[in-house]
Amino acid sequence: MSMAHALEVRVPFIDYTLVEYVLGIPDKYKNVSSPKKLLIDALGDLLPDEVVNRTKMGFTFPWKHWMKNELKYFCESNIVSLSKRAMFNESAIIAMWNNFLADKKIVTWSRIWHLVVLENWLQENNIEE
Repeated sequence: MSMAHALEVRVPFIDYTLVEYVLGIPDKYKNVSSPKKLLIDALGDLLPDEVVNRTKMGFTFPWKHWMKNELKYFCESNIVSLSKRAMFNESAIIAMWNNFLADKKIVTWSRIWHLVVLENWLQENNIEE
């Protein structure tokens, strides 16, 4: 999720002595054929070839699944509550929720999640109308 927003939050190596050592290696030995050549060479045969040479893979959280299962009650109660507010179109919000549950491609999990979080924030801050 962080990479989808251009944030680097991983901390793969936190040993300062290793970082200092690698920073002292001349640039001509870094990024020779791949960005992680030094790491791959250091691990030798410990890394299988299928790991070293695989294509880059993304990682996403299963929000859609959670919102239809473990978080369904939380989402639905917030959606219904938000739809009852005077400034919102109740039938449009409920239709959007039902389309999401029916796997209609026009409604993504993030579109619903923003509404769920909005209502939760409104409730937490005691904002009525």
